[in-house]
Amino acid sequence: MVIYILGEITVHLFNTKFPGSVVGMLYLLGALHLKWVSVEQISHTASFLLSYMPMFFIPAGVSIMVSYKFMEGFYWQIIVIILLSTLLTMAVSGKLTEYFLKKKRS
Repeated sequence: MVIYILGEITVHLFNTKFPGSVVGMLYLLGALHLKWVSVEQISHTASFLLSYMPMFFIPAGVSIMVSYKFMEGFYWQIIVIILLSTLLTMAVSGKLTEYFLKKKRS
């Protein structure tokens, strides 16, 4: 929670358009890399949040359903963007996983 708040404060102080939660995640990544925070310290909370992750998409889904009028006439473009971004995310995630597994073995 402290790292999240630091991210929000940073965004507020520098008046950026990045979400504070994203900045907080970058701080968390840095803290893990520098070994200021261990995986054991955050594993319980991370497991809890991951188990309820689908519930976090409900607000986004509801807002899409409410604003469907703005998407009229753009259905094919939206479908193509969703498919391409999904495939790109899967490819990058797979390559990164392979990279880190090879790095861990060596």
